[in-house]
Amino acid sequence: MSLGDLSKLDKIMLVSSEACDEVEKCLLSAGCWVVKLNSGEGAISRAQRENFDAAVLVSTGEAMDLAETVLNLRDVNGSMQIVVVTERDIIKNDILAKALVAHPVPGTQVLTVAQLESQFMPLRTSERQDKRRITR
Repeated sequence: MSLGDLSKLDKIMLVSSEACDEVEKCLLSAGCWVVKLNSGEGAISRAQRENFDAAVLVSTGEAMDLAETVLNLRDVNGSMQIVVVTERDIIKNDILAKALVAHPVPGTQVLTVAQLESQFMPLRTSERQDKRRITR
């Protein structure tokens, strides 16, 4: 699976109700502008007001589950790439993760942190690193 042309990904929404330093570091080191949100509701609200090239979902909190967040983001912005980041064990054992892998919502991928890092690795040495930003 590929995130398409990574050089065109600039503004990324990172959604996590938990600490996700490794994912955040990966995105920032690739020169992405990261807008960090801590809930699925916050992600939907922000996506309605702003355009994002991609949404990276690590965890979405209790009120709105991951599948609901993916589907709502897809409704708000059909062209935004969506990446669900999870651990390999969860992909094997979690029913929702298995369903997302087996029958993905168009434009949505399920990756491990290692897979996400390998996709962004080529951008680490580019001039994009000068654009590191984070917004909360």
